[in-house]
Amino acid sequence: MHYLILTPDGVGSTILQRLLTLSLHLQNKKVINTHELTNGLEIKKKLVTKNFSIGYKQSLKEIESLLEKNHKQTRLVSRLAKYHIDSRQDNTIDQYKFYSFLNNFYKTKIMCVRKNIFEYAMSWSIRKKSGVLNISNKKDKEKVLQVKNVNEEYFLKKCIDYVNYVKWIEKNFKNVHVVSYEDILTASDKVIARLTNQTKTFENYFGVTCNNIIKKEYELFNFLTNKNLKHNITKKEQKALLMYKKIGNELIKKNIIHSLPIKNTTLIDKKKQIENFNTCLNKFYKFAKNHNWIDQSNATYDFWNKRHIC
Repeated sequence: MHYLILTPDGVGSTILQRLLTLSLHLQNKKVINTHELTNGLEIKKKLVTKNFSIGYKQSLKEIESLLEKNHKQTRLVSRLAKYHIDSRQDNTIDQYKFYSFLNNFYKTKIMCVRKNIFEYAMSWSIRKKSGVLNISNKKDKEKVLQVKNVNEEYFLKKCIDYVNYVKWIEKNFKNVHVVSYEDILTASDKVIARLTNQTKTFENYFGVTCNNIIKKEYELFNFLTNKNLKHNITKKEQKALLMYKKIGNELIKKNIIHSLPIKNTTLIDKKKQIENFNTCLNKFYKFAKNHNWIDQSNATYDFWNKRHIC
């Protein structure tokens, strides 16, 4: 069974790819994470692997051919981001044929979403200014924290992009599993169990849940980058984190996954950091009035800390 993760990016698709691939690996399944499908793939030892240097040079038909050549017993965890499709500018007919192929080839299609669309647009706006897509080290974190305000026009563009992403999914992909960024970070064990039909994968292997690893990794990383903060991590949790990192690094060396990103910032962090936060919030409310399916009450709810910020 192959997995296709659909995303506008900035909705947890990167961490979901890694957790899902790692989970299948821990379940003794042959698996590889191809990452994004449309910006460079190649075949190595009968496996589809990532080659970023290729970029957009491959046609959609060539990408289909590569996927079909993958070792039949090896599961693929892949990503398709709308912004890459938009950037490629393939003709409409080729796109529709590609979507039809993907709907048949990937038995499990996952639509990544945000419950808090305001924070999605804010995260993207900080990314744009910092140049950091995913946090993986102290330098990344420092660049993110240097951003004190965001471009409000770009912020609104990302709100529009999210609405267009939803329309894109509804038009081109059927029978998708909807998984939110918030659940990936706070209910990851349930998400993984639903997608793999296996429960307690992380707990059985690491001795702690996936939720616990994500939470404690964020807590420890913040402590290591800011000694004024405290952490409450037990020796058992420290051991689990070391094992998690060790296996992750082994999979990176084998080109099965490409990174193990760490949660960036919470909504509370963003409010403290971004000077025009409230201005953007008011613009979001005005934008959301035109889309009655957007839950505006989520805009001020910090899912990580489980409380409204104002």
